[in-house]
Amino acid sequence: MIMIEKVREVVKKECDERNWKFHILPVVKYAKLLAKKLNADEELAELGALLHDIGRIKFGGKNHEITGIPEAEKILKQFNYPQKIIDEVKHCVESHRGSGTIKPKTVIAKIVANADAMAHFDTIPALLQVALRKENNNLERAVNWVYDKIERDWNKKLTIPEAKEMMKEKYEAIKLLFNSMKQYT
Repeated sequence: MIMIEKVREVVKKECDERNWKFHILPVVKYAKLLAKKLNADEELAELGALLHDIGRIKFGGKNHEITGIPEAEKILKQFNYPQKIIDEVKHCVESHRGSGTIKPKTVIAKIVANADAMAHFDTIPALLQVALRKENNNLERAVNWVYDKIERDWNKKLTIPEAKEMMKEKYEAIKLLFNSMKQYT
């Protein structure tokens, strides 16, 4: 088994089914697509995508861009990845949040941050489920939470033009749907 497959298995074991299927896998998909479009290292983009939320998965959402750094390093060291790759993945983890203070500085980190946002456009029902939990099953507040998240993703996190172009049709459809719902709330 090659190293990335081993990393994939470690992350999958840490995830619940919803996180794996409806967030990590879509982030990986978009990270690899963007890496291919931008002639960047697809394996490195996949590693960043696999590990970007490891802190949230293991310890919860608060400061997961910080708690995930040592976890990502531990996993990569377990499989003898070179320090250069470990450092790049750690930067992906620390810079993937749109609300974080550290901004992506490398192509791979930008790819992972964009892929993280892009995944949300594919998984609106799962995102709404998360929002309902956060908002104590208040549908109106949950709809607003998801709508605001998609707007932040579109306006702040999608910084690669190719990513924005790939999501444009979905973004317009989501806005149409949510604006229809908002007229009743």
